[in-house]
Amino acid sequence: VTSLKQDFVKLTLGMFATSFGGYPLTFTLAGQAEAPQGRADIVDVKGAATFALRFFINSETHLPIMVSWTVPATSVIMTEPGQPAPENVAPGSIVVQAPARPAPTAPKEEQEKYTRDVQDLRRKTLAGAKPVEHRVYYADYRDIGNGLRFPFRLRRAIAGETVEETNFDAFKINPRIDPRRFAAR
Repeated sequence: VTSLKQDFVKLTLGMFATSFGGYPLTFTLAGQAEAPQGRADIVDVKGAATFALRFFINSETHLPIMVSWTVPATSVIMTEPGQPAPENVAPGSIVVQAPARPAPTAPKEEQEKYTRDVQDLRRKTLAGAKPVEHRVYYADYRDIGNGLRFPFRLRRAIAGETVEETNFDAFKINPRIDPRRFAAR
């Protein structure tokens, strides 16, 4: 549940710029940076446990530009000696060459040693890996009425590669809903 709450905060922070009752946050001004959209104010955001991210807000328009956070690397892809790396590696994955696999007829001890060596290599690779940066970008702000401006495009990137883009057609704030829609049939 905590992970889902954190994902919700990361996705919606740029839309609402507030903490949520179910997941309180602390905001601290951290400085300024140059962004393609202009100068940005950087706000450090912290929550329960180890939740931490950076929130970038356009200094002129005061509209969110992006949120950024890092997570430990979790994906190691092992290749056989001499085998090229896969063509479509997921962003943030680490590709390493595994030791040579023993022959299928090799003694059980040799096969077990190979398995331990591969597990050790995976563990050491992850322990020495740099954290992977994740970002959500907010763009295409439009007025939705009453002076409210919402981003109509959200883009999620991992290690600099776009992995998801969401485009909204419209927003309706507190629309009337016919109670008959919830009646039992």
